[in-house]
Amino acid sequence: MNKLCKRTILPTLIAFAIPVFQLHANENLQLNDLTQNDPFFYTSDQNIKDDDETKVLLGTGRPNKTHSQIPHLPAYYGYMNTNSTYRFVNVVEQVFTMIGEGKHGLWRIQENGSVREYLKYGKTGLPEGADLFSAENQKIIKNNYSNYLPNESWSGYKYPDQKINENGNLNFVDLPITHPKYEGKYAKHEAVELPSFYCTMSGPDYVYAKKALDFSFNQPGANKVGPLGKRAGLDINENYTKVLRLDAFPDARSWVNVGQEGKDETYMKWLAVDEDKTAAEYYLLERPFFNRKYIFVTAVYDNKDNDDFQYIRPQGVYFDSLKARGLSPKTTVTQAPRFHIENGELEKVQGLPVFGIHHHNRKVYGGGGACPLKGGDYGRYPETTAGSAWPTNYEEITPLCDGVLVDIKFYANLDGSSWNDENKYLGNAGVGTETVTYQMQSGEYGVFTDEYNTDLGIKNPDSQQVPSELNLTFPSVSEPTAYTPTYMGEPGVAMLPLQGSSCRPIPQS
Repeated sequence: MNKLCKRTILPTLIAFAIPVFQLHANENLQLNDLTQNDPFFYTSDQNIKDDDETKVLLGTGRPNKTHSQIPHLPAYYGYMNTNSTYRFVNVVEQVFTMIGEGKHGLWRIQENGSVREYLKYGKTGLPEGADLFSAENQKIIKNNYSNYLPNESWSGYKYPDQKINENGNLNFVDLPITHPKYEGKYAKHEAVELPSFYCTMSGPDYVYAKKALDFSFNQPGANKVGPLGKRAGLDINENYTKVLRLDAFPDARSWVNVGQEGKDETYMKWLAVDEDKTAAEYYLLERPFFNRKYIFVTAVYDNKDNDDFQYIRPQGVYFDSLKARGLSPKTTVTQAPRFHIENGELEKVQGLPVFGIHHHNRKVYGGGGACPLKGGDYGRYPETTAGSAWPTNYEEITPLCDGVLVDIKFYANLDGSSWNDENKYLGNAGVGTETVTYQMQSGEYGVFTDEYNTDLGIKNPDSQQVPSELNLTFPSVSEPTAYTPTYMGEPGVAMLPLQGSSCRPIPQS
């Protein structure tokens, strides 16, 4: 660990406080990049001159490495919100953290093994009833439809009741992941048989967290999906465009509403999940929603001793492709799956008929407030015909609104390796050899001079003559922690935060 220089504390605090007050009055402060487009801002006041002997370690000018020759790492700070509730995302030392509120409500959804692709503006598309697998239609599908239309904003999305346009052609097509357009990359994909429990973390385009998240999603530890996540389809890139697997802080939990014994569903009680028995994986996801990029938090669960969470609809092209591979998935829905609880019990989850326990009054925002109570496209919510998420979700997998809560207190090692590795962060990483020569002022160190010790003739057993050079040998050599450079673009103008109550804004154009 680098030793800190001795500094006078009060002047340092005063020097820091002055710019803070100035920033409050600065109308040009870029709230969407609190580092002011400099992720190495912490060295901005340092300049190693040519006559400074430390240039041997740090070079001249602004330093870009530590005394131990390990490169400095970027730092990013951001935040996002829904319903005036904020989550703070940070990146320091290649560790991503997201800390927000405790006991955030989740909804259950499940992918049906397909991708919805929307008609591009100005394209003709296919007529109603067209064969999506015929050879003559493949070029049209490839050129006319896309899962995301970045240049079309909200208008690229079409509601479920807008399937056919004024020309009688398809505004969207639902393609199974086995469709020729995906060139076989999902041909051996695990059966998509698990639900995920999700909720929105940001507004559209997550502008105040974009620098931190764009960097994080571009690092080696990102876009890696675990076994449960694959069984929930989180690695289907046409649906989930960016993925970051998260670990919970030690005191964070998933919580399941088991109700109060002997009382009806209006009496609630959430108990902590035992993740040794009900396995869990957590993710931060980017996914188009109404054709705008949003950030979502997602949890995937499965029990080690039962198949409560598992299901695949026994109908359609995707199911037929699984049968052709000799797979026999569970084809009945467990309406209320059971969770193992930390108290040792196995309890059914109880969903709520309301939008969420933190949404006490949605009337003031023009309607809503009830749980959609079915899966499918969120589309026209708060109309009672709406589903709970995306059109690629099974309708029969109901959301069980806020039956599961999760503490928004997560982290991820962006380099993809854990700090509990005994060889990580050793002092020879920047030098690159097992044996390192240390240079120091020589002399006899540690001789006792206190009268108590000298009068009694007590000698320091650790006292020794230290040479000017000493070779120390480490057990191994590891690469220093590095990062993938990410182009962030020029700093833009910060957008005003949305003031609406819904964590899923509804464009009704």
